[in-house]
Amino acid sequence: MEIQSDRAAIIDERDRIVVAASPVSPDDAFAPPPPAAAVIQPASASETVLTSRSSGFTPGALVAGIAAIGLLIIGGITAARAGVDSTLDQPVVEVGGYTATALLGLLELALGIALLTAAIARARSVILFLGIAGGVMALVAVFQPSVGEGSLAIERNFAMVAAIVMGVVVAASLLPTVRRNSVVQRIDTV
Repeated sequence: MEIQSDRAAIIDERDRIVVAASPVSPDDAFAPPPPAAAVIQPASASETVLTSRSSGFTPGALVAGIAAIGLLIIGGITAARAGVDSTLDQPVVEVGGYTATALLGLLELALGIALLTAAIARARSVILFLGIAGGVMALVAVFQPSVGEGSLAIERNFAMVAAIVMGVVVAASLLPTVRRNSVVQRIDTV
C-alpha cells in the first residue's frame, strides 16, 4: 500500500523555491549520498536570530592583579638596587621607606609573577593558595623579623603591610564571580 500526497500544495500558496542536490559522479567514493527528496522552502520566510553575550567579573583576580603589580614593582626595584651579582643578603637597601635585601626582592618578584599569572588566568584556587602562603610568610616576618638570620632585612612594619594585603587577596578570592548574560533577539523578514 502506497500513500501519495502533495504536501507543498497543502502548506502554503506562496511561491516556492526548490533546492536540488548537485549531481554526484558514481566514481567518487567519498561523496555524500544524494538527498532523499528536494527541500521546498517558501520564498517569503521570517528568521529569528538570537545573540547571546556573557561576561564575568572576578573580584579576586582584580585584587590579586593589583597586589601582584605592587609586588613586582617593589621586588624589581629592590633587586635592582641591591644587585643580584654578589651575595643576596648584602647590601641592605631602602625601598619605599623600608629596608630589604636582594633575596627579599627576588622573593617578592617570584610571588608577584605567580600571583599575576594566576590573576590573568582567573584561577581562584591558585590565588587563594598564593594569598594564604604570602600571608603566612608575612606573619612569620611580623613576629620574627630576623628570620633567616637577618638575610632578608625585612622590617616589622613592611611585613605587617604585606600580611594585610595578602589577607585582602584571600578575602577577595573567596568572593563569587559576578556573571552577566544578555540575549538580543532580532526577527528578520525576507
